[in-house]
Order: sequence, then structure tokens, then C-alpha cells
Amino acid sequence: MNIRALVVLVAVCALLAGCGAKKGFEKKGFAYGCPIGETKVGSIEDLVQAKVAREGPRTNIAVTEMRCTMSGDLLRVDANLNNDASDTRRVAYKFRWIDREGMRAAEEEVWKPILMYEKSNHLVTAVAPTANAVDFRIIFMAQD
Repeated sequence: MNIRALVVLVAVCALLAGCGAKKGFEKKGFAYGCPIGETKVGSIEDLVQAKVAREGPRTNIAVTEMRCTMSGDLLRVDANLNNDASDTRRVAYKFRWIDREGMRAAEEEVWKPILMYEKSNHLVTAVAPTANAVDFRIIFMAQD
């Protein structure tokens, strides 16, 4: 076998090995830094759908982005809220922190009200109250 064919063969093998590698830097069971378990998440919209819940009166405030990081041994969540309406909206939110067994990891939080002006964004940041909290849900309720 000549040297040129050997070089081409090695290059093709390296290229194929690189294509089979895991995409990105996410750990298994995480998307955008957020824990997802076995949930299939292919986009930020899928992540938002998996992590956001609504209670009581519905609101049209939408979560448009979400990212998670670890702050020491505590989970930190950043969520961007968007009011696309042409009027001011009142909404309340709270985080529900979940432990490894799927149970509540901490006492239920109180509702936190937000006044969102027309066509505006608001960044919500929360840090888990305990290291036992390994997952979360953001719960919204309209106040209008």
C-alpha cells in the first residue's frame, strides 16, 4: 500500500470517529445545563415545555430562554420571560424544587409577582435552597 492511500485512510477514519462523538459539551441527562432526565430535548422550546407549568388563571407571558448552571453545589436557573402583548400584564411565579426521588426538595415557595410592561422582557434568576434539589419546575399564574 502506498503512503498516499494510507494517509487518506487514516484521515477518513479520523473524520468518521469525530462524527460519531457526542455533540456539544452537555452531560447525559442535561440540556442547556438544565437537568432533563430521560426527557427528549432538541431545542430550547422543548426544554421550556418540560420545565414550565401553569396554575390558576392562564397567562400569555412566555419563557423564551432558559439556562442552568451550578453555583457551588446548588442548582441555579436563569429564565427569560417575554410579554409580547401590547398591554401591561401582571403575573406571579414560583419555583418548585425537586430531589432525586422526584419529591419536593424544599418547602413550597411563595408566589413572586411581576409587572411586565408591553413588549418587554424580564430575567428571572433562582438558586436552589438546598443541594438536595437536583431538578425544578417554574410555575406561573396570571394576576390580571
